[in-house]
Amino acid sequence: MVHNLVLFAHILGAFGLIAAYTIEAIGLRGLRGATRRDEALLWFGISRGIVMRLAPASLGVILIAGLYLMATSGGPRGWSIVALASFVVLALVGAFGTGMPMARIRPAIDGAADPLPDDVRSELRDRVLLLSLDIRLAMAVGILFLMTLKPSALTSVVVMVLAIAVGLVAGLLPARGSRNEFRTAAG
Repeated sequence: MVHNLVLFAHILGAFGLIAAYTIEAIGLRGLRGATRRDEALLWFGISRGIVMRLAPASLGVILIAGLYLMATSGGPRGWSIVALASFVVLALVGAFGTGMPMARIRPAIDGAADPLPDDVRSELRDRVLLLSLDIRLAMAVGILFLMTLKPSALTSVVVMVLAIAVGLVAGLLPARGSRNEFRTAAG
């Protein structure tokens, strides 16, 4: 019974993480199209307000439940060690690829005038933010693959390298312009 409850929490944490990524993606779309300070603050508040609560909580639940499941299911195996290492990398990509840039962007938005200056709009459209999200999404799918199929350690490493490569390619592809991207400064 305890095993099933912990497994439920583990899966629920994964749902929470994907929800956080979805909200982050919607928020980034809004931020990238923002031309006025109030638009940027609205999208920033929606995105970061929810993501900064949901993502760390989900990551914590996934980690604690995953460690319990690993300990009670015969100890670490090749796939679970690779999944755990990938999970740590996923969190670091989020912290350095999204968290730190967003922490720098907020004061720039707060101090900006209307319409948003080009330097602030450029920060809002920083490709690193999309790259970070795409890599984390691809890694999450890779980890899901490992948890479902439980392959050997070598296969697990190959899967995660491929997942990161897919995330990198997706993040480096040219982004489609939003309808707001081509608006004049007058709006």
